[in-house]
Amino acid sequence: MPVRRRINKARPDEVKAWAMYFQSGHDYFDHLEGAGLSLAHMEAPPRKLAEETWRRIGNEVIAYLDDFYRGYHPPDHPYWAEELFGPPGARRRRLR
Repeated sequence: MPVRRRINKARPDEVKAWAMYFQSGHDYFDHLEGAGLSLAHMEAPPRKLAEETWRRIGNEVIAYLDDFYRGYHPPDHPYWAEELFGPPGARRRRLR
């Protein structure tokens, strides 16, 4: 019997909320508030938080965006987060 993936009940729309930000680098429609982030006092989420979230849910975000653009012309790869942070799930690069 296949193992069921657990859904985070505290933040059920986390992948959907971060998708636009990871795709373009901007949260145009304030979707990150759905992930529990209040960005009223800042322009963008902190880089460290964005990178940690990308490492954790990046593959799910890519799958969500692939499904979202099914039947339409998808945006070019790599997405903004892939360019900045590298492939999802990969270890963090050391900056010197």
